[in-house]
Amino acid sequence: MTSFKSLIGASALACLASAAQAQVVGIATNPQGSLYYSVGTAIAGVVQQKAGMPARVQPMSGSTAYTPPLNRGEVEFGLLNAVDVGNAYNGVLNFKDRKNTDLRLVGVVFSIQNGIAVAKDSPAKSLADLKGLRIPSRFTAQSTMQFVQDAILASGGLSTADMKGFPVADQFKGMQALGEGKVDAALSCFTCATAKEVDIALASRGGMRFLPLSDAPEAKAAMRKLFPAARSQVFSPSPAFTGINTPTRLFAYSAFLVSSKHVSADVIYKVTKAIYESKATLAANSPPMKTFDPVAMAEPNIVPYHPGAEKFFREIGQWPPKDQ
Repeated sequence: MTSFKSLIGASALACLASAAQAQVVGIATNPQGSLYYSVGTAIAGVVQQKAGMPARVQPMSGSTAYTPPLNRGEVEFGLLNAVDVGNAYNGVLNFKDRKNTDLRLVGVVFSIQNGIAVAKDSPAKSLADLKGLRIPSRFTAQSTMQFVQDAILASGGLSTADMKGFPVADQFKGMQALGEGKVDAALSCFTCATAKEVDIALASRGGMRFLPLSDAPEAKAAMRKLFPAARSQVFSPSPAFTGINTPTRLFAYSAFLVSSKHVSADVIYKVTKAIYESKATLAANSPPMKTFDPVAMAEPNIVPYHPGAEKFFREIGQWPPKDQ
């Protein structure tokens, strides 16, 4: 006959197992309204639907704030760009003396696009025309954006020293400053919610407009000297692209879903597989994910891939990572 203690013990084990299965997976992102928040929300949805794991977005002030807890395994996933994750891993530049060697890559999830935006009626037609004008600077909570902005300016023969800096916490505060008339130009995204807000704020001036990058070899070299992972790409007008009024060449680089060695290979495998199989759903739920390419998830980087991700990429023939 089964004892009362045995029944209690079995019930307790069942509850523990159920609690373990219901453990929520966290995805760290930048604040609401950002590209990362939009992407993180879409990924959380497919993790729940296809991987069967409850997931929630955990917005923070910026990647420099959430990388340390990501490295320690206090949050399971986070979004970091191709340069940021390397800097964090090695403890250099914006992560100087703060090595995060427990970080592990899951895969490329989208392409980040940025450009310098101005009001549509601005006399500036090229990056060179911005010399001496007001522009956001420092990006104290999102320091990678200073590197991005410097690289874009360099492609036009300028540097931050040529501009009048307006200190901001992050890219989105800088964009809002453009909408409020506090700066003349700002580093901007064009698929994020903030872009739409700024476009509306500048309605009396025709909205916002992006300045094109040059495709000249010397412009590319100047850009990549400051941001080696950078590439340029032409974007055509689309309802999803705020401020792109004509085909415009802008700055682009990859963003990774990142985890740490503290997360199990089984969890990483399931999440990687769920993302790989969900292009249509991801694109429908987040404009930046329209750039997601399942066959290009494994991109070379100095940061190691998580064994769970490597296992999946080997199965689908995407290993070892290759330059796209």
